[in-house]
Amino acid sequence: MTGEGRQGGRGAGSGPADRPLVLGVAGSARKHGNSATLLAAVLDELAGEVRTETVFLADCDIRPCTGCHYCETHGSCRLEDDMSGLHRRLLAAEVILLASPAYMGGLCSRVQAFMERTWPLRKGRMAGKAGSYVVAGRRRIGAAISLAEEFFTRLRMTKLPGVLGYAFEPGRIAADAEAMTGARRLADEIRAHLRLGPARPRAGDGKERTPNG
Repeated sequence: MTGEGRQGGRGAGSGPADRPLVLGVAGSARKHGNSATLLAAVLDELAGEVRTETVFLADCDIRPCTGCHYCETHGSCRLEDDMSGLHRRLLAAEVILLASPAYMGGLCSRVQAFMERTWPLRKGRMAGKAGSYVVAGRRRIGAAISLAEEFFTRLRMTKLPGVLGYAFEPGRIAADAEAMTGARRLADEIRAHLRLGPARPRAGDGKERTPNG
């Protein structure tokens, strides 16, 4: 497909137009895979408070960076694919969440290609925005965290603490209570960054949570 990438999944394309945009970038080939489910948990927490949107990279045509240096002099990429539309979404967002399964300890290839193609957005174009990650894997996924954090550093973005989940078979992430708690905490970090105020009470909480709670 071409254009700005297809949107879909829970929490995608919701919220009034005058509210800040939280953009999820999902790299999994499964729209209901473990990392996508964990991303949706974060966005669901923010429903009604911000605009949320999810881009599934599996639906996008994103070619590898060729290292041609065209963007150095033109400020844009010469490759004609979905990445130009994604650049516009990234610039429109206030918070960007990278979601990826951990393959061989690192981020999946779709996310890696996406990150490389954001080269034209360096030099402060993303400064002031916040970024975080949602990573799900079986074990030893520290390299994925390092890659995600380096990505946000190079774009001069504010880094928010990410979420790790441990699951292998599809759907098993829901059993990782620590990961699901981490999703709620990341939502609170986003609220604090956007100065939205404390979270609304959740069923069963018994009390209102705060960004530090």
